[in-house]
Amino acid sequence: MRLRQSAALTAAAATTVFGFPGAATAAPAGTTLYVNNASAACSDNGSGSQAQPYCTVSAAAAVVQPGQTVQVAASETYYRESVRIVRSGTAEQPITFLGLSTPRADSVVAPEPTGDSAFVLAGVHDVVVRGFTAGRIDEAGTVPLVSVTDSSRVVLDRNWYARGGVPAVRIAGPGDHVTVSRSVFTLNSGGVGVTGGARSTLITGNDFGGARSASIAVADAPDTGVTHNTISNSCAESVRIDGVSPGAVIENNVVTAKTRDAVLAGCATAATGRGETEISVSAGSVDRTKVDYNTVHPWADAAAYTWAGTPYRTAAEFNAATGQAGHDADLDVLSDPSAQMTTYQKLTEADVPAIDSADPTAPGVDTDLFGTGPVDDPGVANTGPGGSVRDRGAYELTGQSTPLLTLEGVRVSQGPAPFEVRATATGVNRWGVAQAEYLFDFGDGTEPVRSTSPTVTHVYQQASTYSATVVATDTQGAKAAGTSQIVYVKPPGDLVMSFATQTDSDLITRVQVYDSSPYRITGTEIDFGDGSARTSESRHHYAAPGRYTVTVTVTDEGGRTARSSQAVEVRWLDPLTELQPGERVQLLAGSGSWLKSAGANFTNRYWSPAGGPPANSRYTAPNDRVTAVAVTVGSDRVERAFTLVNGRIYCIDRNVGADNGLPLGAWSDWAEVTGASRAGVLSGVTKIAAASIGGRTHIVALAGGRVYEASGTSGSGGWSKWGDITAAVGFPAGVTSIAAGSTGNSLHVAMLGADGHVRVADGNYDRGTWSGGDVTAAYGGPRAVSRLAAATTPGSRFHVVAISGDRIYETTGDYAAGYWTGWADVSAATGRADFVEVSAAATGNTLRLFAISRDGRVQNANGDYTAGRWSGFGTVNVNGNTGVPGPVTADVLGAAGF
Repeated sequence: MRLRQSAALTAAAATTVFGFPGAATAAPAGTTLYVNNASAACSDNGSGSQAQPYCTVSAAAAVVQPGQTVQVAASETYYRESVRIVRSGTAEQPITFLGLSTPRADSVVAPEPTGDSAFVLAGVHDVVVRGFTAGRIDEAGTVPLVSVTDSSRVVLDRNWYARGGVPAVRIAGPGDHVTVSRSVFTLNSGGVGVTGGARSTLITGNDFGGARSASIAVADAPDTGVTHNTISNSCAESVRIDGVSPGAVIENNVVTAKTRDAVLAGCATAATGRGETEISVSAGSVDRTKVDYNTVHPWADAAAYTWAGTPYRTAAEFNAATGQAGHDADLDVLSDPSAQMTTYQKLTEADVPAIDSADPTAPGVDTDLFGTGPVDDPGVANTGPGGSVRDRGAYELTGQSTPLLTLEGVRVSQGPAPFEVRATATGVNRWGVAQAEYLFDFGDGTEPVRSTSPTVTHVYQQASTYSATVVATDTQGAKAAGTSQIVYVKPPGDLVMSFATQTDSDLITRVQVYDSSPYRITGTEIDFGDGSARTSESRHHYAAPGRYTVTVTVTDEGGRTARSSQAVEVRWLDPLTELQPGERVQLLAGSGSWLKSAGANFTNRYWSPAGGPPANSRYTAPNDRVTAVAVTVGSDRVERAFTLVNGRIYCIDRNVGADNGLPLGAWSDWAEVTGASRAGVLSGVTKIAAASIGGRTHIVALAGGRVYEASGTSGSGGWSKWGDITAAVGFPAGVTSIAAGSTGNSLHVAMLGADGHVRVADGNYDRGTWSGGDVTAAYGGPRAVSRLAAATTPGSRFHVVAISGDRIYETTGDYAAGYWTGWADVSAATGRADFVEVSAAATGNTLRLFAISRDGRVQNANGDYTAGRWSGFGTVNVNGNTGVPGPVTADVLGAAGF
């Protein structure tokens, strides 16, 4: 016999709403009973009206009449009860229990701790239970989540079954026409069990994802329909028709067995113990039973079908032997990647055998699990009977993509309540089908707005954070849902602002602004009161100590302004001991995009706090890297610091004892040496070095394997153009590292060639000539040199320092005596060899080395040429912003003594 849908199910299918709460079965006016345990006015002895709802579902079930609907509100506290339905409706006026209109993990009706069922229907007829979640924390046991016994014309539609008994839904007794439709059976739930003579049961449009048993188990229940279900990862069979159950219809299902150990926790994966087949029909059930239009993908070592005890590996074998499954296919379904594990296992475009190929005459609901009717995929041939466009399984594949939903204020991006917003949905259909309508839910408890326009406005009355959702429906009835970003609605209020300042020891002041407004803050402007440009930067480096007035101005999107001022005393918190008379070194260290400057006064045994030159837009962008630094101090007592950023060389001056108009210790502004109006553009610079002759600074640059030089009297101007030292001396190109120093009126440049040789070029500015020689060829030296540094000590001695491997070596050119010493192993003398970078400075007759060890810390060792000995290396520790001494870390560094 051909199964038919129940009248209640047919009526429900025509009135579905996707994605939002709402009645899915119409009831006569005034016939809705309300249940809401979150309402302060709820009472089980009340009227069941919206104003005074029942607190429990059981209270409504005790009084509901034919034709009435029990509308149950979603509740975060759940309804922890076992609902016993003992009243019946009629075929024309069923009793309906209604939660949500789409199966979701909301509106939970949980059983009592005794382990009873969430819903118990016994001896009733014409009852619909739709839109509920049933589940138990305790997953063990055999008590079903929903029990239907000796009942007829019962519809369990659009429910969510999570965990709990095996089976999740049990149908038993001599009843008939019980329908389980468009529901989700989640991972580790049970499936559906039908037994005890139940007739004409219909199990259709459901998603079974990881049942701890057979997903559908039927025993001694004739005329059962199993259609349009999506079944995957069952612990046992997907469909088992057992005992004497003739007249079954098993059509249009998508069945997939997959080995997912993580998903199938607790399930048997060996051949024994997991059903050994996907669709099984007993010998007593084959009469009048039909199996067709399914996709069945079995385990690799198991059968797809078992018919009257005989297993069949494929549909072709099964069809050849029995005439069944003539249109079945083996399809390992590639589920939609938006599915969560085994929930909502939708089809994809790759699942061609399941698309537009279902039998439209099979019993079942008219829509898929989400309420979408048959939709034609234009890229797939219609292979179902009569050119059917219905897909197999619980989900209809549509061209609808998740709509992009923007939610923004009409006049401003955020503001005080009441606040007007505009929601715009961009619905996209991959198949080119036009959008028909949009259903907007603004998330504030107001009624959803249905519109044919993709843009609607809404006013939020209360302050809170909101996001909206939209369901876009195309002209074929396909739906897709999207969610907007958050909109902030604030309580009314003024723009309020205050700020605090903190001044560090190196003339750096930081401003912390505290502001609040119902509108978005659009601007923060700080005037540091020293004539510098107003800025949004909270950190400022003053050029000199003094008393300054800091003014902060804040604006918001509502067009309002708040302004406040306060005096700041900027002073050196240390007495500039680093610059007092004595043997002094200026150290410049860099890592990534930041620079730190520290000064040492070795006579006074003092390191200054770590500060830094002021940064501006001409120096470096926030994400640029400083790849090389150099520093020198001339006889004019001006420190000139150089950086290499993106192949361009920048310079800044600092007063370390000069009478040049800058306060002692203050910095000038940055200037670009490679600017066209200065030394000129020089492409491909990779290394830099610097040395001073009197008050004139010489910058040496390595570019394209050649060495160039330019000189100037300040960082901001007066630079000569670049000259090619390698060409002047006749050294080969391919230089990889450089260092520079000066004796008298001569500039000495050490170069590391591609052949590993160290060569020195000497520029005699008295004579205006260049000469040079190969130190390695003449005196030998360490192999595999990678880095060079240089400094000069009294007596016209030019010291060249090299790194070879992890070790540091040094050789001295005594220009007064006219010879070079051999290479000395500094690492052996100091007892340390773990270096990746080195810089050199000299104070008096002492050579001071600063090297970066492999842990990134800066180390210092001193060679006293008067005493003829080296100190050991020690970590350079200076005060940071916290005032607590700590190690200096760097990638590049430079040093200059004076």
